[in-house]
Amino acid sequence: YKDAPFGRSHRAEIGLNKIKESMALTREVLKIPKDYLVAMVPASDTGAVEMCMWSLLGPRGVTVCHWESFGGGWMTDAEKQLKLPKLRNLGAPFGELPDLKSIDWNDDVVFTWNGTTSGVKVPNGDWIPDNRAGLTICDATSAAFAMDIPWSKIDVLTYSWQKCLGGEGAHGMLVISPRTVARLESYKPPWPLPKIFRMTKGGKLDKSIFQSSVINTPSMVCFEDYIDALKWAKGVGSLEGLIARSTRNFNVIKKFVETHDWMTFLAKDPATISNTSVCLVIKDLTKDQVKTMTALLERNAIAYDIGSYRDAPPGLRIWCGPTIETKDVEILMQWVDYAHAKIKAGEIKKMRIIVTDGLAEGAIKLLKQAGHEVVKKKLTKEELKAGALKDWDAIIIRSATTITADVIKASTGAGSKLRLVARAGVGVDNVDLEAATAAGIMVVNSPLSATNSVVELALAHLLSQARMIPRADRALREGKWLKAELTGHELAGKNLGFIGFGRIGQGLGKVAKALGMNIHVYDPFLPEHVVASLGATRHATPQDVFRACTHITIHAFLSPQTKNMVNSELISLMPGVAPDGTKCGNHIVNCGRGGIVDEVAAAAALKSGKLTSLALDVFENEPCGASPLLQCDTFQGSPHIGASTVEAQNRVGAEIAGAVLAALDGSPPAGNLVNKAVQPKFAPPKARL
Repeated sequence: YKDAPFGRSHRAEIGLNKIKESMALTREVLKIPKDYLVAMVPASDTGAVEMCMWSLLGPRGVTVCHWESFGGGWMTDAEKQLKLPKLRNLGAPFGELPDLKSIDWNDDVVFTWNGTTSGVKVPNGDWIPDNRAGLTICDATSAAFAMDIPWSKIDVLTYSWQKCLGGEGAHGMLVISPRTVARLESYKPPWPLPKIFRMTKGGKLDKSIFQSSVINTPSMVCFEDYIDALKWAKGVGSLEGLIARSTRNFNVIKKFVETHDWMTFLAKDPATISNTSVCLVIKDLTKDQVKTMTALLERNAIAYDIGSYRDAPPGLRIWCGPTIETKDVEILMQWVDYAHAKIKAGEIKKMRIIVTDGLAEGAIKLLKQAGHEVVKKKLTKEELKAGALKDWDAIIIRSATTITADVIKASTGAGSKLRLVARAGVGVDNVDLEAATAAGIMVVNSPLSATNSVVELALAHLLSQARMIPRADRALREGKWLKAELTGHELAGKNLGFIGFGRIGQGLGKVAKALGMNIHVYDPFLPEHVVASLGATRHATPQDVFRACTHITIHAFLSPQTKNMVNSELISLMPGVAPDGTKCGNHIVNCGRGGIVDEVAAAAALKSGKLTSLALDVFENEPCGASPLLQCDTFQGSPHIGASTVEAQNRVGAEIAGAVLAALDGSPPAGNLVNKAVQPKFAPPKARL
């Protein structure tokens, strides 16, 4: 792309030359007759079709042939928008073509060459007479570059770059015949034409549109991509090579259908089966079961968005255009076979999932779309210990619900369905991992989703401590102007100590380093290269970190070893003076886990002045109730809101929903499975090529 005109005007010579090059390559690859005109127009294939309908229809009767959703859209345009007086609706149900022999060729005829959502194409152009009086307006968006379209039968052909060439969207292509030019110059529509629909000036064809002077500003990036695709097309044999590639892909599915009696083509007539948008019916699965199948394929990064169109029978819609590699279609069909077998055997089925704590509605929707039953319901400790989870395949929790060994014992055994505990968040200290593992219950979490939100909250507390913002706010509300008393300090040049340096710690470390702080770390599990990448100082004990730092942030898990770890002894080690000599005092932030800071000892240290300020987002008991910390002016707290942002809630929900779906259907919940000793039953090697 050395000569790509990125950032240049399409009117500049380099831009115009690129547009001309793309039009010339289009002619060459599609073998467009010399007397036909080619243009790029706005608004993708939709814009191309509608500008022709608005500009050309009206002087004759119109027949709209449609057998899928997009063709149906053109019928709606003709009937509801243009309100054409002489209009014939020639439709057919999914899987069939209408009676094309019944067309009156005195009419203009609007049709799709290939039904993208039904997988039904016209087999050839023999049904279109050469001596027709009307014009043929052909939407070929999923046919161009993959099917043999006889130009003598076509007066208008439209398509977009993103279908068979896999290019960028938003740009439409228009090819018109001399007969179409004659219509444009002899007929003036009775309705107003917006600028992007106008193809004439003063009653004559605006030839500039077909000579690289486009109607509206295009993307030169998209043009460059289109040119690249056209050059690739030439390299694989131009139109013949593209058709051959698509046909090879289709033949993989055709062979599969011939050997699997539970699958058939949606198209009834073999001659009309599309070789690009291949639509299939799965005869022995319900719509919900097909959703389960497609969800499994998406989670394993095998195929995306291949469920059949919403109005079609339960099945699949697989794109087999020329940019697809045949080997990938072969792998896909192995997975389809595997997923079908699992669903029919009952190994992947509708699951019952209970959500006891808050979860984003988007996550619940994802679970339901996969065919599972999802119920939001609070459960008391007593209900949990009484075996309330026995009838559920999975439970999704946040920090409010605790899954103890007693809960797991009561929820397992004969007749129990429970096999998954999902923690929507990072920490799993409210789940007894040992008991869950022993019972064969998977535990998954969402370690990535809230990272940025917690980092920002911890930073907010650090900044708030340094500038004494809570005290300043309270004083103002009390009518006090304490400008002199509220002299704070900068974070730059201060030592910030981390107890625990996982994802959140590292995220905060990067931000703190950018502010000019010196990073000190205690984390016995951390690889040395992580410490080196941030230029941090590593310490062998928590005591060493507290001796070195005036600012401490906690990012460890709660365990017997970390319970009340930050006590009066550790606090007493803090220096109170920064390396630059600033007497900034000692400050601690905990946005990790409640119970790591000894709240009674911390309150005493605040009152004595040894600890200048303390910021907690997490508490030993939540809600915290009448904590002694609330009596300290230099304490600032937040009610466990580290992950309480719109963005984090959506990410947490999506991540945990994906992990739950993967674990329940036997796919690997990569990066989410906490107790790796308990593994779901993965797909056999053949299906996981």
